[in-house]
Amino acid sequence: MTHGPETLPALAALACPNCGQALDQAGRRLSCPAGHSFDLAKQGYAPLLAPGSNATTGDTADQVAAREDFLGSGVYDPLMAAVANASLTDAPGVIVEPGCGTGHYLAAALAADASREGIGLDTSKYALRRCARRLTGDDEPRRAAGTRWRLAAVLADAWRTLPIRDDAAAAVLNVFAPRNADEIARILHPGGVLVVLTPRQDHLRELVDALDLLSVDPAKPQRTADQLGSMFEAERTDELHYPIGLGRTEILKLVGMGPSARHLDPAALAAAVAALPDKVEVTVAATVTRWRGKGS
Repeated sequence: MTHGPETLPALAALACPNCGQALDQAGRRLSCPAGHSFDLAKQGYAPLLAPGSNATTGDTADQVAAREDFLGSGVYDPLMAAVANASLTDAPGVIVEPGCGTGHYLAAALAADASREGIGLDTSKYALRRCARRLTGDDEPRRAAGTRWRLAAVLADAWRTLPIRDDAAAAVLNVFAPRNADEIARILHPGGVLVVLTPRQDHLRELVDALDLLSVDPAKPQRTADQLGSMFEAERTDELHYPIGLGRTEILKLVGMGPSARHLDPAALAAAVAALPDKVEVTVAATVTRWRGKGS
């Protein structure tokens, strides 16, 4: 689908990836006072990669399709609801999600606060095409009658300088994704919140054992605390733990959307899944932590 030249949501919060200045929009082109310009992709996302960015590590088309189908099934809705609830704040600004993927979690946060606009950043063009079409909690095209486009999809590398202005984010979401603590601290408003969703060690343990999937490092919670602790302090932590029943097709989508998909032989995976029972009870276990900047 080719989208029209509507004003990009959250435009005032975006910054030129080359010089950090504000961006203006004329038709399908974004530009800054220094003369740097960027044309919106026909699928609706804005290409704002900073110099030196690595755009080769994003999810593949197959991973994105698997994620869209699996997250659309609703089994992770409790995780999305917990993230959305933790993102609520009185601070001014937009909701930003580096590593947003297809935008499901960001859309849930926007649905919880109809006053906000959001910015989803990712290096996968396949994911951004989906994210650019997503609205507040549903998958209707943004041009549908009566809808308001509130989500800007941006091609950007989370490990480089983010194309976001200082203090522009009321909330930053970090969902099963790498985190650049310095950049998060820069873009987060002093009264804003950082919401981090991380897997617990027993997350998907039944499939990890049966299919030889990548497991959660036991030291991950401490690493996260060490990484964020110098700039942020934890305000609240919620533990989520519940079972889901998955058939073989759902299991293939779940594995196919994650990092294990890059490490497993497809034929071997298919054979291992075929050997599973018709229905497998799988544990979902994750932690949602709400952080604030120290001194805020």
